[in-house]
Amino acid sequence: MSLSESFTNASHTESPAESQAPPSTPGAVSAAPDANLLKLRRALDGVLEIAGEQRDYQQRVGQIYVFRGHLLAPRDTAYATLTERVKPLGFTPMLQQERGEAVVIAIEGDLPQRRFNSPWWVHLGLLLATIVTTTVMGASIVGWPPSTFFDTINAGNTRALWDYLQKGLPFSLTLLAILGTHEMGHYVAGRLHGVKVTLPFFIPLPVPNSLGTLGAVIFIKSPLLNRRALFDVGLAGPLAGLVVALPLYALGLTLPQAVGLPMSWLSANITRVANPPLLEGIARVVAPEVGNLDRFVLHGHPMALAAWFGVLLTALNLLPLGQFDGGHVAYALFGRRAWTLAMITFTVLIMLGFVGGVFMWLIWAFMGLLTGLRHPPPHDDMQPLGMARTVIGLATVAIFFLILAPVPFYAPT
Repeated sequence: MSLSESFTNASHTESPAESQAPPSTPGAVSAAPDANLLKLRRALDGVLEIAGEQRDYQQRVGQIYVFRGHLLAPRDTAYATLTERVKPLGFTPMLQQERGEAVVIAIEGDLPQRRFNSPWWVHLGLLLATIVTTTVMGASIVGWPPSTFFDTINAGNTRALWDYLQKGLPFSLTLLAILGTHEMGHYVAGRLHGVKVTLPFFIPLPVPNSLGTLGAVIFIKSPLLNRRALFDVGLAGPLAGLVVALPLYALGLTLPQAVGLPMSWLSANITRVANPPLLEGIARVVAPEVGNLDRFVLHGHPMALAAWFGVLLTALNLLPLGQFDGGHVAYALFGRRAWTLAMITFTVLIMLGFVGGVFMWLIWAFMGLLTGLRHPPPHDDMQPLGMARTVIGLATVAIFFLILAPVPFYAPT
């Protein structure tokens, strides 16, 4: 998952002048024209046919000018032209579209960004801690309870410790390979677009009967300037993770069944995991002899189960909510119509949680609220996404439904 830290009040769903300034008459400002206003009008010459304008001031942001009208410049190059003209005047431009009008927002200075700097050893330390917690959980899945790990460490028995690692590492390394590749997909795509991003933060979870991790996250420190950047950064993570997860799932199905049973899962009356259509199809190709796939994945080799979890987490990240990966992709594809989609998705998650009895969906609905259900518009909200990205995006929507399991865990009645 990627979380943005770069958005300020100036990039909320309403333009700043709409939300805080008193109404103004189209074509006029709320006070006498000033020098900056005149300069900005000249900068918009040939880019926007001005039909209305407003001026406002926000604390911690500064002076803001909003111009509405008809876009004259090509959508592909309009924002670059605006930046070239407006930046030297000491303003940061945003190009939006509201109610069929083009809207240029000129914000005084550079938009403030949160300083988020962490030393490399923090990332490494979290990764090592997560390797330990996921290894302990991986061993518990094949019947070695977490207490065995501490007993082995206290005894100082190197051979016993190696045996323990052989039980836990297949699950741990498979899961972390998928999560790590997912986050590095975001990282590489962000750097290619000139976006400042952090290295991945892995989140250990030393809690029994869990995965041993809450996943990983990177923070986006500078704005995603247009829909293409939103699309590429948002989608690179899930696709990269799937490229690793699907082959590992197929390989795990062909490996010998692990010795031991996931007693903690069985005690919670979980004896099956639901395989979505794509995983069902892979199983038919690589392991057609396997019967009761939903039971085999849980009781088979830990690599298959870890990859199954990797696919599940990918589907969850593709939910079209706010700052989720799916939220980035949905806004890139549908613009502000993605806000309606986010509200529908949130409602469905609540219903699945309360009516369907799947508590997991309530957790993800809550996380959607924390990140904000509405994805903020990028600085350039008018640059076309392009045919190739649109096709890939629509294909990703299909993939999302092929890897989604509405009820991931269950026990047959």
